[in-house]
Amino acid sequence: MYLSNLKIKNFRNYKSGNFNFKKGTNTIIGENDAGKSNAITALRVLLDDSYYYGSKNLKESDFSNCLGENWRGEWIIISATFGGITEEDMDNEVCSTLSIAEIEEIDEAENIGEVSRLLTNDIDGVGSLTLFIRPNKSIRKKLYDSKDTIEFEKIRGNIRLVDYEFYYTSKSDFDFLSDDNYYSLVGNLNESLAMNPSDDNSAKLGIKIDMIDVYQHISVVYIDALRDVLREMKTSKNPIRRIIEAIESNIEANHIEGVKRKIKALNDEIIAIPQINDIGNSLNSELKDILGSVYSPDLSLSSNMSDEISSLSKFLSMRSKDDDELELLGLGHLNMIYLALKIVEFESCRSRELLNIMLIEEPEAHIHRHIQKTLFDGLSVKEGYTQLIMTTHSVHLAESSEISRMNIIKSFNKESIVMSPSSGLDLFASEKLQKNMKLAKNIERYLDVKRNGLLFSKGVVLVEGDAEEILIPNLVKKVFGISLDEIGIGLINIGSTAFEYIASLFDAERVMRYCAIITDLDQQAIPKGSYLYKETAEKSGTDRKEKLNRLFEDNNWVDMFYADTTFELEFLDDNEKYITPIIEGNFSNKTTIQKYLNALDGDDIENRNLAMLKLANKLGKGWFAIEISNTIDELVSIPNYILDALAFASQESMSIATYIKLIKHEALYIGKEDEFIKDIEVAQNNEDALRIIVEKYLEKYDYEVTYFINACEGYLTLLGEGV
Repeated sequence: MYLSNLKIKNFRNYKSGNFNFKKGTNTIIGENDAGKSNAITALRVLLDDSYYYGSKNLKESDFSNCLGENWRGEWIIISATFGGITEEDMDNEVCSTLSIAEIEEIDEAENIGEVSRLLTNDIDGVGSLTLFIRPNKSIRKKLYDSKDTIEFEKIRGNIRLVDYEFYYTSKSDFDFLSDDNYYSLVGNLNESLAMNPSDDNSAKLGIKIDMIDVYQHISVVYIDALRDVLREMKTSKNPIRRIIEAIESNIEANHIEGVKRKIKALNDEIIAIPQINDIGNSLNSELKDILGSVYSPDLSLSSNMSDEISSLSKFLSMRSKDDDELELLGLGHLNMIYLALKIVEFESCRSRELLNIMLIEEPEAHIHRHIQKTLFDGLSVKEGYTQLIMTTHSVHLAESSEISRMNIIKSFNKESIVMSPSSGLDLFASEKLQKNMKLAKNIERYLDVKRNGLLFSKGVVLVEGDAEEILIPNLVKKVFGISLDEIGIGLINIGSTAFEYIASLFDAERVMRYCAIITDLDQQAIPKGSYLYKETAEKSGTDRKEKLNRLFEDNNWVDMFYADTTFELEFLDDNEKYITPIIEGNFSNKTTIQKYLNALDGDDIENRNLAMLKLANKLGKGWFAIEISNTIDELVSIPNYILDALAFASQESMSIATYIKLIKHEALYIGKEDEFIKDIEVAQNNEDALRIIVEKYLEKYDYEVTYFINACEGYLTLLGEGV
């Protein structure tokens, strides 16, 4: 049996979270504060008996941010689905209690749809366990019986955390993440509607169970991200002591007896030391002086060093081969040692036959990036008896993880959104691309450390080659005074025009991030007789546009932005002055230099374009982009199609603070910084006032920054709705 799914409703920064897992190793990735730790906490609240979390632990902050001040009366629901339940597992009473679909039901399924409902991946059968954190029945009855909105709101306003109960059930496969389904359980409290608790439906809620019975068969081991290895090793529950306790029964009796004899002899030898023996004599003498010989007890000092193996484990410590103490090792080595010890402990101490889960938060902490991939492979413990679920924001660990075993979390508008990058990819390949390929597997092989950045970015821009990859970030930095990293944009060089494969990741079913494709239509704007003229390039560009439009026309997360000709020629417009220093710096022959300069400065557009392309090919497009990056300044003109692409990709990442920085950069360049700063100081932290200032400066200064911001739909949403 293994954990195949985790659903979270109204818990912390989750309004509705749906995680899918497979046997073996799984990863949860996302930027800081995306909700990775809260997902792990939800799983522990449900399954980890060492992390008991009852009504006394419940806090207002445990209710979803999306509920705001209206958390009273709402339910927190955490549900796990288990796969791989075999006929052998069904012999276990608890496993039978959890099972939704027993083997016989699957065998008797009448159609494919029913089989799909009963089966997940390669499982034999499924089971479920659900925790409902909800107001007790008395409170829910009062809400239901209230006569009007005023009475309802009064009752709801008086609900306290102590009025909540923890209600565990099994066998439920009800999709409570849907708002309509959730309301059918709870009622729409914001419309003063509550459901009658007497009508609780076991078909939706499941069958009430005693979690104590379940805990005896499920094991969860948790390793915190904020781990102090040295302190952990000195606690009574350190891994070495737990391992010793687990293996004690396997130690041969003669070894144990030998140790006990030596400890007894040591205790006797300690007491035989005259100075120690004198302590007991002195104590007896003092007692006789105080109490007299009649009432004074006759005491002696003894050494009671325990001869129990488990007690002796606290004296065990680890050293390096050079006999160095752990304190002398670096944090990286300490973390690797600790993780290895926890795995040994886990394998030694596991005793719960149904399910063993190891949860590790940020295993990459303090570990060099070159070791992280090896670490990931090494952490993959035996699939036969356990699952490993780790959280990470390391691109190196993400590279090693299959996207089919990956859940990505993004945070938007204070809500954590869970995304499954492999969902429906193969179907996209067969239906949209009309290719019989394993697209998910192919993308996994394609995503190296560099390209894996797209999984962590807030928005993505896909480009054709080196020139765009090198020059676009430098253009943005010069013109706007910010980097692509600051606005969360990952710029990925596809190295070709086959955008459709990587762009397919971005979809409402998979990764919900805005992806802009920048590509050339390759209209031939040079003399036809030139060796650089490509007869079929324009048709290829048109065909590419038609294909991309067809594939992604219904996808709100992907859009295409086209250069009519090529990136180099689009950049040339209004930017000739940045090319002149490159010509003069790379050629020594004055005739050659003058020939290039005349062509670029002439009225013949086709010859000008030809000179630009010859120069790019002569130097190499990537190196040419580097040269341009060294000559540009704040007045460089960014082609509009690139601005549009950046605006589209950054819809979810722009903020008032970013806009202020953009405009401050422009104000500084035109000598208006003092005026701008004065307005900002007056507004201070008043967000509405800051919005007014942003609008004022956008209207006042007609610069590319204005174009960029106004092109961004997210900006209009920000100003209009305060998102």
